[in-house]
Amino acid sequence: MKVLVQAPVFTSSGYGEHSRLLMRSLLSLGEKKIDLYLDPLNWGNTSWIMPDSVLEEKCHQLALKNSLYKESTNNSADYDVQIHVGIPNEFSKMAPYSVLVTAGIETDRVSPEWLSCINNRGVNKIIVPSSHARAGFKNTAYLVSSDSPEKTVTLECQAEVDVVPYPVRQVESKNLELNLSTKFNFLSVAMMTPRKNLNNTITWFLEEFRDNPDVGLVLKTGLGKSTNIDRAKTYKTLNKITSQFEDRKCKIYLLHGNLSEGEMRSLYENPKIKAIISATHGEGFGLPLFEAAGYGLPVIATDWSAHTEFLKAEVSVSKGAKIEEKNMFCAVNYDLAPVQPSAVWKDIIVEDSQWAFPSKDHFKSQLRKVKNNYNEHKETALILKEALTRTYTEEKVYDKMLESIFGEDMLSVMDLESIKIEDIPKISIITSVYNGDDYIQGFMEDITSQNIFKEKCELIMINANSPGNEEKVILEFQKKFPNNIKYKKLEEDPGIYGTWNVALSMATGEFITNANLDDRKSPESILAHAEELVNNPEIDLVYSDMLITKEINETWSENSSNGEKYTMPNFSLGALKMVNMPHAAPMWRKSIHDKYGVFDESFRSAGDWEMWLRAASRGSRFKKIDGFYNLYCFNPKGVSTNPDNFSWKQEEERRVYEKYNS
Repeated sequence: MKVLVQAPVFTSSGYGEHSRLLMRSLLSLGEKKIDLYLDPLNWGNTSWIMPDSVLEEKCHQLALKNSLYKESTNNSADYDVQIHVGIPNEFSKMAPYSVLVTAGIETDRVSPEWLSCINNRGVNKIIVPSSHARAGFKNTAYLVSSDSPEKTVTLECQAEVDVVPYPVRQVESKNLELNLSTKFNFLSVAMMTPRKNLNNTITWFLEEFRDNPDVGLVLKTGLGKSTNIDRAKTYKTLNKITSQFEDRKCKIYLLHGNLSEGEMRSLYENPKIKAIISATHGEGFGLPLFEAAGYGLPVIATDWSAHTEFLKAEVSVSKGAKIEEKNMFCAVNYDLAPVQPSAVWKDIIVEDSQWAFPSKDHFKSQLRKVKNNYNEHKETALILKEALTRTYTEEKVYDKMLESIFGEDMLSVMDLESIKIEDIPKISIITSVYNGDDYIQGFMEDITSQNIFKEKCELIMINANSPGNEEKVILEFQKKFPNNIKYKKLEEDPGIYGTWNVALSMATGEFITNANLDDRKSPESILAHAEELVNNPEIDLVYSDMLITKEINETWSENSSNGEKYTMPNFSLGALKMVNMPHAAPMWRKSIHDKYGVFDESFRSAGDWEMWLRAASRGSRFKKIDGFYNLYCFNPKGVSTNPDNFSWKQEEERRVYEKYNS
């Protein structure tokens, strides 16, 4: 299936962010399932930027691929699916099935020109980031003249409209030096456009805090370009506002130009920045507010349009009361009124369309309330952060985007056809054998029951001079699977990572996974992890969540986990520095060891964490896959769970932490 994406993926704009969300969603599907092409677009006067170097490289490859394809077909390229990120006016149909991804319009209605473009140019599906944006398309209707002079017809949106929001992305923080002399600072992230109402935001702040030398306002703003000319114009506009407050004691700080995602996180998490504020007239989504809330920053904003959809959480309003959905931000009262004449935009923002005009007095009172009762509002913000992190995960959003584009039936067909057994390379399963008498029979039955064991797996079992009698069971299974099981007994115990390194030296598989004697796997565990590596050649290691049992020799199908589980964070280097997300059962490319060496045998428990940090800090990419594929036995006799080992385990973990957090 040939899929063409037309999107301003390289631009520093809201539509640029929307484009990158789309590309991450499509790339999560895997290129074996779709044949992907990219046509990069401009977006207005905004600068070109790509905050994600890995995504940038992939997008450049797909853009070059599209250019070569069009050249080979004399510009008559044939695509099955077209996905256009932008507005209806700019859409031109190029495939039998066409999807328009757009923010919509932030007012209460879309223009008749938009509806005509959608209906007449063959848009099959529209994807928007909010219910507010969806209502703009579905609740708009115009009476227009027909072919018959005596008759009028109703012009409505004929395409299906789906809502796919943004995900919470926990990117690694990148230091942003801010010289803030004030202790309490508000933040505003918005371009200087009429809709954002930034002039009033600044003015009302100055009116409220003009006599307070401890309060500041940080403005991340501009007119659309990261240039000196844009900066000069922005300064001129700002000076025009602030010149009315020559005697003010509060501070205004200007941040102009593009910031990376990591720098934006640093901005949101700066201890001197206490809340984000917006007197916006309307939002199609409100990404800066969403990002700030996702990092736990209190929000003050107009109580109308798309951002109000995510600035809520389900809470118990009193002890023992039922759970209710409540606003978790300082909502500013407003009046709905027609947009200003200066905001009317031919064919886009229509005259008499409405947006919100926030109350000056109430906005100022909300600023004052947050300043005077900060701890209360910070507590509310942290509750919202937890709700957003749980609800808007990358996996959920990407899945929703893909389902919206392709539909459940098509995705099911893709899953069936995407990976053939011959596409999967050989997989080496490495296992250390020591004091495993109680577990060995169940382990061998479990691991050899993997649905691709016989066809694609080699099980390398290294006996670390165990005092047990595991060898008898191993040899019995080796007779049943002579081509799949390698066994070696050592004269001395080199420790867990020493045995793993011996196994690595014997491994002939392209992919490696480990298996502990007391843990168990779902029958499709190894296949599921291998498929992710096959479908994502840029990924070096995959891992998943695990069920937990405290009973030995339970099986995957019959266990007493009762919902107990290890839910691992999505991968980021920052998260990996805090917790060993791959934990007990990752799968990785053997090539990692060619680049970064083998496991450090000086460790008894933290050597795998150190190995993954060593690789990830030098550029290796990891990925969490959806689903539970492993049953982890919380065995009190295990090395990592025995309370007698906690002191030296903590010392090892401290060594690793200090090495990679210095």
